[in-house]
Amino acid sequence: MHAPASLDEAAALLHELAGRERTVGITGGERPGGPAAVAVDEVVSTRALDAIVEYVPADQIVTVQAGVTVARLQAALRERRQRLSLDPPVPERTTIGGAVACASYGPLRTRYGTAKDAIVGMSIVRADGVPARGGGKVVKNVAGFDIPKLMVGTYGTLAMIGTVTFRLHPLPAASSEVIVNGCTLGDLRSLVHAIIAAQLEPSAIYATYDATGYACCVRFEGFPEGVKAQRDALLALAKRDASEGSLEADHERARAAGSLQVKITVPPSAIEELHAQAVSPLYRALDGAHAAIYPTVCAAFVSGEAGDGAGVLSALTAARTFAERSGGNLVTLEAPSMIRASFDSWGTPPPSYKLMRALKARFDPKNRLNPGGFVGGL
Repeated sequence: MHAPASLDEAAALLHELAGRERTVGITGGERPGGPAAVAVDEVVSTRALDAIVEYVPADQIVTVQAGVTVARLQAALRERRQRLSLDPPVPERTTIGGAVACASYGPLRTRYGTAKDAIVGMSIVRADGVPARGGGKVVKNVAGFDIPKLMVGTYGTLAMIGTVTFRLHPLPAASSEVIVNGCTLGDLRSLVHAIIAAQLEPSAIYATYDATGYACCVRFEGFPEGVKAQRDALLALAKRDASEGSLEADHERARAAGSLQVKITVPPSAIEELHAQAVSPLYRALDGAHAAIYPTVCAAFVSGEAGDGAGVLSALTAARTFAERSGGNLVTLEAPSMIRASFDSWGTPPPSYKLMRALKARFDPKNRLNPGGFVGGL
C-alpha cells in the first residue's frame, strides 16, 4: 500500500504506476471498500493527506486534503462556531475524500443537500499522474464547477481526489428533535406534507424501523426562540405519540452496522410500497437487522448480517426488482464475499451509462483506477 504525504508525491506515484501499467485502487484507509472493492495491483491511500490547508472563517470557506476525517474537520470548525453541513455515517472513520467519492450523506440532506451543494472547488490527480483542479476558493467564483461535481459519487474510478474546498454554515445556536412514534410510510408521507403546509423548516427528517413500525425524528436548528416555536408547532400537528428525544444511535446502526449494508432509492410515488416490497423483506432476512428511511428523498437503508445467504439473496433480488421497476435502484454499500459473488453491487446501468463510459474513457482511457468498481463494470 502507498500513502503519499503530499499531492506532488501522489502525482509522481500515479505517474510512475501508470508507466508500469498497474491498476490502482484509491482509498482513505487500508484498502478500497464498499461496492468499489475490486482486485487491483496497487492500493493508494489518502490517509497521510490529512491537512486542513486553508480556513477563512470570515468567508465561511475551508480547503482540506482528502485524508482528513469528517469528525476532525467538524471539530476544527466548531471552534469558530461553524460546520460543514454534510453528515455521513461514522464520521470518525469517514474521510473527506471518501465522503465525496461515495456521495455519502446523512439526515442533513433534508435541508442542505449533498456534497455537490457544499463543494466550491477541488483538486484531483488524474490516472496518468497529471494534477488538475476545478472551481475556486470563494462561493461567488463558479468557474470550473463541472470537475468538482463530476467527481462526486464516482468511487475513485475517474481520478484521485486531492483537496476539496467547501462552503460552510454557522453552527446553530439551538437544536431540538421531536420523535413521532408508530408511523407507517404513509404516515411519514403525510407528516412531511403537513410540515411543508405549516411552513416549518426542519434541518433533518429521518425515521428508524424496529419491526413494529417507524419512529420519525424531525430536527429543528437555529435561534432558540425559532427552534422552540417550530418544535411546539410540530408537536401540535403530529396528532399522535410525539415527544422530544433522539434516534441517533438507531440511525447510525441502520447506516453502518453489519457486514451487509443496502441503500434503496425510489421515486416519491413509490414510497408507500417501499416498506412492503424492500425494507420489510430485507429486515426479516437479515440477522440483527436495522433500518432507516429519509422520507424527503425516498432513500432507505437496511443493514445486518447475511446469516441465511439464500434467503438474503432472494430478498435482495426482489427488492432490486421493485426498486428498478419503480424507477429507482438498490446498491449494496457493503457486502460479504458470498453475497458479492452472486449479486451485482450496482444493478442495471442507468440511461446515462453511455455518457458515464465516455467520461471514463476520457479521464482513465486505460481503465486503471478501480477497474470494475463502478456501475456496469466501469
